[in-house]
Amino acid sequence: MSSPKPEVLRYGALAHALWSLSGGVFFEEVRPSERALRYRTGAARGIEPLADLYLPSPAARTGASVVLVHGGGFVIGSRRMLPIRYLASRLVTAGVGVCAVDYRMIFRGGRLDEALDDVRAAFSFWTGLAGRYDLDPGRASLVGLSAGATLAMLTAAREELAVHRLVSVFGLYELQHLRGPLASVVPRLLFRTADRERWSERSPRGSAQTSIPTLLLHGTADGLVPVDHARRLAAHREALGLPTKLVIYPGAPHGFFNTETFAGVGATEIIDYVR
Repeated sequence: MSSPKPEVLRYGALAHALWSLSGGVFFEEVRPSERALRYRTGAARGIEPLADLYLPSPAARTGASVVLVHGGGFVIGSRRMLPIRYLASRLVTAGVGVCAVDYRMIFRGGRLDEALDDVRAAFSFWTGLAGRYDLDPGRASLVGLSAGATLAMLTAAREELAVHRLVSVFGLYELQHLRGPLASVVPRLLFRTADRERWSERSPRGSAQTSIPTLLLHGTADGLVPVDHARRLAAHREALGLPTKLVIYPGAPHGFFNTETFAGVGATEIIDYVR
């Protein structure tokens, strides 16, 4: 009996990741302290620039905070996705403030440049606001999942932002080497070109690297973004002498914050890194 083709496996991985998003809440959920704040002014078509804030109790407050950027392949997703709500709940309970944001996506108001502009604006908005809640603007980190990890890395590398720590979870670091469903369509739309060299240059692995201390989390069973992408990025940064920590979870799939099996250890790693 022949083994399944890689394309078949990746369709299965995509289906599993989408299915896991529909699962029930497996954690004690914390509701946002403030909902749907606009992080930028001015009209723009597509997705509105909105953020939800999760504020720690005064007794638990550590001074640290994060801007949390959701995934979804640059096409779907929102600040209210289950993995975002899970991480926000875990972080705020640990005394870390959270600003979970939406951004423009393909077919919904923008592509890469617009999404990056939104993440930059959201981070600037949050650092300007954090002091009002007794949180330290100088200890604001950027945390992204999947496509959101890609945006977080590119934003931190290309913008003059005072990011305390950068956390990238099962990110897409080499978009020219993606395989499977929509692998050639999404980069073409995202970068506005069919030139794979440009895809490489504008992906996190081929772009300028930030000196911000960076944590990379990935699973060995990721069927959408092979774990070797994370290994190569970590090796590249280490060769440049940049502070980098790579944590690999054996057996963890793409989107491992969607289910209880691997979510807890990943959340603890993030909390310890940004706090």
